[in-house]
Amino acid sequence: MPRPLPQDSIRYLALIALFAGLPALGTDIALPGVPQIAAGLGVPEGKIGLTLSAFMAGFAISPLVYGPLSDRFGRRPIILVATAIYAIGGVACALAGDFETLVAWRFIQGWGAGASRAVASAIIRDLFTGPMARAKQSYVSVMQLLAPLTAPTIGATLLLLTGTWRSSYLFLAGTGALAFLLMALFYVETFKPGTQNALSPRQLARNYARVLTTRQSRRFLMVQTLMFGCLFSYVSGSPLVAMGVYGLSPSLYGATFALTASGIVTGSFVNGRLNARGIDPRRPLTFGLAMGFTTTALLVLLAAAGHLPLAVFLTLVVLTTVSFGLISGNAVQLALEPMGDIAGLTSSVISASSLGFGAIVGVIVPLMHDGTPLATAIGMASCAAAAAIAYRKL
Repeated sequence: MPRPLPQDSIRYLALIALFAGLPALGTDIALPGVPQIAAGLGVPEGKIGLTLSAFMAGFAISPLVYGPLSDRFGRRPIILVATAIYAIGGVACALAGDFETLVAWRFIQGWGAGASRAVASAIIRDLFTGPMARAKQSYVSVMQLLAPLTAPTIGATLLLLTGTWRSSYLFLAGTGALAFLLMALFYVETFKPGTQNALSPRQLARNYARVLTTRQSRRFLMVQTLMFGCLFSYVSGSPLVAMGVYGLSPSLYGATFALTASGIVTGSFVNGRLNARGIDPRRPLTFGLAMGFTTTALLVLLAAAGHLPLAVFLTLVVLTTVSFGLISGNAVQLALEPMGDIAGLTSSVISASSLGFGAIVGVIVPLMHDGTPLATAIGMASCAAAAAIAYRKL
């Protein structure tokens, strides 16, 4: 039997954050090894982006399965199955002998990761509402962002110590196994299904339609999806820009990635404090959208003019990631607010939409890369502008 932690404790939030952070760790840890993976498997560096897109595709599709299942059978069994798939996928990626096998297993590993974001947000909605839910969502985001902050550095360190990119995937397998063990020991079920959680096609269709036709949920779903696209435009383009354009080593790239990811931590922490004090969540969200649009527009203008030094590039990206931190926790919980009885399904729609869009961006931005930061900047700015329009018009 699990030994429950107090649900309002830091330890409990850290447990949920570990589970929620698996996708970010799986996304980012292999980025410093892109040149080594390409050389080891005999493919062009630009093609390695397919491994990231395959992970994101599995991560995007699977929440549409996990969400309704977690509403029907509870959160706990879904968590345990998904973390087991994630760990097994990590081992298989480490053993892959060719590029096609690596891509296939990255998809499966992404499938395992797909429960993390959707079910973690649903757990918060199970336990909290209103400002407290938004504050807890932000604090979980702060803790789970240890994954993208540290993942490239961990990947670069493993590469240095072991001399092989395969060690990063073994590390992911170990992290997935740890999450499985801790959730099995300390997580107690937080949701009791009702009749609205039946898995009949008709009921599922009603539930999905309810999410998409409820104005508040639809509006903030689009804001979150588009701002995630802005963030992932940077994530997918960052190895090519940092190591290819600016000539950074894998270790320095990991450090710059941690710097830019720290902006999300800052924005999320500030947002959590504002929500805890009862500030209207639309105020930091609106400010974040305005700041994200401004900083990404400046990136495009400077990149197009050919006057974008590394320090300026990083400063503007950090400000953009701060804006994401101000937006994301509010957008997710505002979308979930009217959907407490189908929070798992609603979270799955948010995750699938965000990650599916991120997977598309993850293919387009590297393919558009022209040896300058311009393609990455255009991807970021286009998504940030669309998010601001969606917030104003939907």
